[in-house]
Amino acid sequence: MSTLMSGTVVAQAITIGFSFALTRLYAPEEYGRYAIFMGCAAVLATASTGAFDRVIILEKSRFEARRAATMVLVLAFNAAIAISIIGMISYFTGLSAFLPLTDYDLIIFIPTFMICYAGAQIFLYASLREDRIKRYAGVKVGQSLLMGSIQVGISSLKIVPGLIIGTIAGWLLLFVAGLRWRLGCGELRRDLKFQVLRAFGRRYRRYPRYIMPNEVLDSLSNQAPVFLIGTFVSLAVAGHYGLALLMLSAPAAVAGQAVAQVFMQYMGRYGDDPVELRSMMVRIWLAMVLIGLIPFGIILFGGDDIFGTLFGSNWTEAGRMAQCLSVLLLARFASAPTSTVYLKLGMQREQWHFCLAAACYRIATYGLSAFGVDIDTILLLHVVVEVSAIVLYNLVALRRLYMLELISLRSEGA
Repeated sequence: MSTLMSGTVVAQAITIGFSFALTRLYAPEEYGRYAIFMGCAAVLATASTGAFDRVIILEKSRFEARRAATMVLVLAFNAAIAISIIGMISYFTGLSAFLPLTDYDLIIFIPTFMICYAGAQIFLYASLREDRIKRYAGVKVGQSLLMGSIQVGISSLKIVPGLIIGTIAGWLLLFVAGLRWRLGCGELRRDLKFQVLRAFGRRYRRYPRYIMPNEVLDSLSNQAPVFLIGTFVSLAVAGHYGLALLMLSAPAAVAGQAVAQVFMQYMGRYGDDPVELRSMMVRIWLAMVLIGLIPFGIILFGGDDIFGTLFGSNWTEAGRMAQCLSVLLLARFASAPTSTVYLKLGMQREQWHFCLAAACYRIATYGLSAFGVDIDTILLLHVVVEVSAIVLYNLVALRRLYMLELISLRSEGA
């Protein structure tokens, strides 16, 4: 796991390092289009796998893992063809004019990304299954290097979307690795038979029925803001928002994942003791707040100057947005490592309700841009609502732990 984290850290560092150059080579409008493309592609790619990729790691049989990889590739290819056809229909009917995407995005780039994403997921879960983490970490670093190099290299060719093409090239590397693993398993022609795929789908229908909707909803709620900003405000503002969120989220996500792994191990050891679990959660929150207070505080009071210096004078607006979002990102940073406690406590239904509520209030908040509400007001409203939701999310978990403690004390007294 430490190798995976190290590879992820290096890959993130490479991506951020290239950003210092890319923001001087690409305009905010180009970043806006890129952010919207990635948002739409991420939602569609998540849905296209049917969550069958989880079978690769969760099922012990290599036979089932092999068929899961085949199912993922088949679903992704079919979904990509469907999106491409929809893109051509929207082009000929003129409907594409109402979307902040180009015709090439829908017809070529998003379908290609969906296929690459499917292969990448196969490679990820196959690497975890076979404990070949070092291989995966190396490919992730190679992906970041290839992606950044191509984005920088073709930046002068303004007739092509360099950010998008570079990203697809990087994900293509992961797709090739995933495809190689599947081909190495053999029996591809047999597994591609319709009867085999149908039987597999019926056997594991709980994955697309229960896991996929949660993941798609979570992805949609995270990507909706940039899409709505690009649609109703401008691509430039969407680009500023995307860069601000990326720079605040990426380093925090790496640290948060490391702490989350420790918390999951702790839950496995002491998860049946509500007092210990509650104490651990509070200690993690306090530690994460103390760790994040200085970096997020610096952004809060000087984000516009910092972004202007690091990324160029065109990006001071992104720094100002980062100032607005810094309190929210600090709250996410502190809360994220313990969010898996809902699974331990059997609170999946409550977690689904919070996920649904997040999608609703994010879409509603950023949808205000359609009525002429300025972006500063929208960001402030988003921060207030989501920080309140994060606090409520954790209070509900603490209340459940308190109730379990009372039940434990009563049973001991009896």
